[in-house]
Amino acid sequence: MALRILLVSGIRPWDPFGGAMRTKVIAGALAGLGTVDLLVLPLDGKHEDPPADSVFDRVLTVPQEFSPMDEERSPARRVAEFLRGTLAAQIGKTRKAVLEKAPGWLAGTRYDLVWYMREHVWLMTRGLVSAPSVIDVDDLRDVLLARWLSIGKADRGMELTPVRRLDTHRVIARWRRIHRQAARGADVLVYSGRGDLLRSGFPNSLVVPNTYTPPFGDGADGGAQTAQERDTGRPTLLFQGVLSYGPNADAAAWLVEGIAPLVRERFPDLRVLLAGQSSPRIDELGRSPGVEVTGTVPSMAPCLRQADLVVAPLRVAGGTRIKILEAFAHRVPVVSTTVGAEGLEVRAGEHCGIADTTEAMADECVRLLSDRAAARAMADRAHGLWDSSHRPERAAEQVARAVDRALSGGR
Repeated sequence: MALRILLVSGIRPWDPFGGAMRTKVIAGALAGLGTVDLLVLPLDGKHEDPPADSVFDRVLTVPQEFSPMDEERSPARRVAEFLRGTLAAQIGKTRKAVLEKAPGWLAGTRYDLVWYMREHVWLMTRGLVSAPSVIDVDDLRDVLLARWLSIGKADRGMELTPVRRLDTHRVIARWRRIHRQAARGADVLVYSGRGDLLRSGFPNSLVVPNTYTPPFGDGADGGAQTAQERDTGRPTLLFQGVLSYGPNADAAAWLVEGIAPLVRERFPDLRVLLAGQSSPRIDELGRSPGVEVTGTVPSMAPCLRQADLVVAPLRVAGGTRIKILEAFAHRVPVVSTTVGAEGLEVRAGEHCGIADTTEAMADECVRLLSDRAAARAMADRAHGLWDSSHRPERAAEQVARAVDRALSGGR
């Protein structure tokens, strides 16, 4: 029997950036089970019609509500928002907007299942529909914030002042309460990696892995250019993604200012390629010798074809990294931190190089740049891992499992 499903998301599934990829894959999997409507709460506040090939039957846009920092607010309101917390205030404001606009759109439709993309989206919209539910936690916000603290920074890489440290601990505690609320309120929770699933420990949980679909064919051969055919002239390290995102900006700075200079002691003509949405901080890194910044690119494939190694020196991260799966699919060898590779079930030295200090990261890069045969063999094994575990079909199987469990009360 075909189901009627409501997908609730803070991201448009057709947007061209990382978080939208997971939402799009899950939407496609749900569409294979029945008819899907989308209630989308975009951060940018814009209404956009879905593309012609959208899987959705109906779409309603309700922008998330935020207060600009310079908005005129009474002293009492400022104190109340500080005591309550910015997160709770934003959730409350968006929920009010949803309750004004969504009930009329939902009226007359009976849903068999509601799938929420992220816990805060569930808080903004819970109770609107009476149906079994799945919350896609994806990653754990409290873990991300704790990792910022571990490197002496506040959220988004800001300076860690005493007030920000206090506020970060408070927000971490708030997210942990949200995790418990979500576990009680949903029939099933899903995560993008086994590490977060085990870290949370809730019994009504399973993993829906992140995936990557290459823009060429089916990707079975690793693309038009394999590692064996890649230019072996000037050695190139690639770090790709939304580089304006705080964890990526921190990683790019560590790569350019810490890791790359040590690699240049062995390879003086080393090139570092930073590919993806930029920012003033990334542009500044691009002025360093041997560093190139592309800005936003229509496809990452040309950059991957230029790369001898993809380096993912992430010190702060949650969930799993699609950028690593992208490199695996293109048969580009990867060097990552433990945090960067978390959740992908990789084995150090077999699927990618793993290191967590500046010197160890540089040594691993030098080893793989020096031993091309070992790098190719590792890239081939990583390609096999992607092919067997991180294609959209694998995620679709797990989505179907989550739906079955939700319909049976979480069992």
